[in-house]
Amino acid sequence: MATKVKSAKPNKSSVPVSAEEKIARTLGLLLIKGVEQRTDQVTLLRSIGFEVSDVAAMLGMTENHVNVAAFKGRKKAAKKSA
Repeated sequence: MATKVKSAKPNKSSVPVSAEEKIARTLGLLLIKGVEQRTDQVTLLRSIGFEVSDVAAMLGMTENHVNVAAFKGRKKAAKKSA
């Protein structure tokens, strides 16, 4: 019988995470590996299609904090392009 591996942080919804989701999260974390600022990390992850709840789980943040960081990131990007 195979043993069930528990993640370091329990899934709030108690729904098992699929293999595809684990791979996607791992690739997302690799993408932001060298990025120091949380705002930039959130902006990158959101720009490639991760949902707010996924980003929050990946970075150990609340969904509200992710929304605030995403807003600041969009504001920062708009300022750069102007």
